Amino acid sequence: MEAEELPEEAEFETTSHSELISCSFYAISAVSDIDTALMSKAEAAMIKRIIKRSIRLIDSCIKDLYDVEFEDDEE
Repeated sequence: MEAEELPEEAEFETTSHSELISCSFYAISAVSDIDTALMSKAEAAMIKRIIKRSIRLIDSCIKDLYDVEFEDDEE
């Protein structure tokens, strides 16, 4: 029984930090002007969750970029 040869290269897509920041910004922009007073509690919670998660993504990406940019300064 011979082992199957695996391809040496595999294709996969990753999302760059700039793409995540852009998508998060667009998500915040899309929902920031919505009046949650006119919504159900569940819908208002969804808007709040979108904003919170988007801000967390932006913060995480900025932290990673900052760490890469200034990693030599810490040593």
